[in-house]
Amino acid sequence: MKLGLPFTPIVSRCPLCLSEDIHDTGTSALDQLTQCQHLVFECDACTGRFIADRPQYIEKVEEDLAEALASPERVAQRRAYFAQRRSSDENDYPYSLIPLIERWVSGKRVLDLGCGASQLLPLLIERGYEAIGFESDPASAQVARESGVTVISGDWRKIADIIGEGRFDCIVADQVFEHMLDPVDTLRALKPALADGGVVIFRFANEGSLSRKTAVAWARVRGNEQPLSHFRYWNYFNERAARTCFSAADYEVLRVKKDVSSQGFLARKVVPALTAVPGLPQLVSRTMAVIDSTVLSNGLTAIARPI
Repeated sequence: MKLGLPFTPIVSRCPLCLSEDIHDTGTSALDQLTQCQHLVFECDACTGRFIADRPQYIEKVEEDLAEALASPERVAQRRAYFAQRRSSDENDYPYSLIPLIERWVSGKRVLDLGCGASQLLPLLIERGYEAIGFESDPASAQVARESGVTVISGDWRKIADIIGEGRFDCIVADQVFEHMLDPVDTLRALKPALADGGVVIFRFANEGSLSRKTAVAWARVRGNEQPLSHFRYWNYFNERAARTCFSAADYEVLRVKKDVSSQGFLARKVVPALTAVPGLPQLVSRTMAVIDSTVLSNGLTAIARPI
């Protein structure tokens, strides 16, 4: 099954803050799957970066394609994918997000947005939370349900219509925000789903990190002969861009934490060895979760509430 991406003309305003003060960086991002080069623009207002040639929609959130995307073949593919990732994921993001949920969330109702196979949900349920997932990809949602958790599948642009208003004390999303085509509108769509006093906790890559700045500088030194980066996201946030994005959607930013995530070198090379000692990977992840360092950061976690 091959589904086409309906690309629009180059965007005329920043999807992160809606400013029209944007410019072409002269660099590009390479999609290794298709070998397409995507234009990378930057916003003068928020300083965030983004892919400028964006599709009108992502197929896996479209209702009329849900049946095809939930085929047995795709479910099997997603099952294998999540099984391959589980050994690193289950010792990383759940344990670094749980302390933040416990610190900032007053109630017990939590929604894991873009949950994938969600190792987070069972851990929250064990701790007494009323936690469910929301996953736009029907195949991924089916894999998640196999672990006994509740996962709703649908278009997150219509999330309040699907799950009802005022249901959750917290909406958490890990490595999802950078993949949203319309981050400001998505934040606005989430507001009705939050209970009074509810917060969102979103974690995403830090484009302003030292490692990313080094990559950009190296690309410029080489005369932009090489792409800026591999295409991974539609949006590339730094702290300023993240704060501006949430403000544009009428959220109060309570904190932006500069994370050190074990995903990457630690997960691939160290965590598998640590798993021989029960509880040690989780201890490492919890320790890394408390680090808030501009120099070391490779991720950001924004904690915000509607105004």
